[in-house]
Amino acid sequence: MVADNRPHQGLVLDASPLEMVKICELDPVSLEGNNGPLWVALDEVTDPQNLAVIIQSSYFFGAAGVVLCTKNSASIRGIVSKASARSLELMELRVCKNMMQFLSQSAENGWHVFGGSISSRALPLNKVSAGIPSILVLGSEGTGLRPLVERSCTDLIRIPSDISVGSAEYAKTEVDICSGAELRYSFSRGELDC
Repeated sequence: MVADNRPHQGLVLDASPLEMVKICELDPVSLEGNNGPLWVALDEVTDPQNLAVIIQSSYFFGAAGVVLCTKNSASIRGIVSKASARSLELMELRVCKNMMQFLSQSAENGWHVFGGSISSRALPLNKVSAGIPSILVLGSEGTGLRPLVERSCTDLIRIPSDISVGSAEYAKTEVDICSGAELRYSFSRGELDC
């Protein structure tokens, strides 16, 4: 079936797939100034709806682009495009084969790598001084960042919350809501003006 048994409101369009540019690292950046670009890197985000929300939030808040890992991630398909409300087609999207290598090589090129985490070592988001070229890494809906990905981060950050960290409600909000909040906070302070 053309619409893949998905809701289609009576209209189906045959479109070519998006070209996903493969990268190993982000280009070297200068640490001069205090308004560096922000990229969002997604490590094993598997839910297409969450992927769409993160892409939409990234676009809305002015992130330079989104990097996906080729393995164990939601694939870019019609449901993601629809749920992202056109942001998928407007956002700079890249794909990497190995997230740890991508983060390490980008860090060597001058990028500061922030990992979203619930770890006690993570800095509260309001204590983070940004402004340099940064990558915000978000992990899987259920398990968060993989240990090797977490070790590839320059700093871990968290959003202070009144919800208990171990609760089911927290697990549901961890990726999609937190991505928007982290992006919003970064841009509202004017430190990551892309």
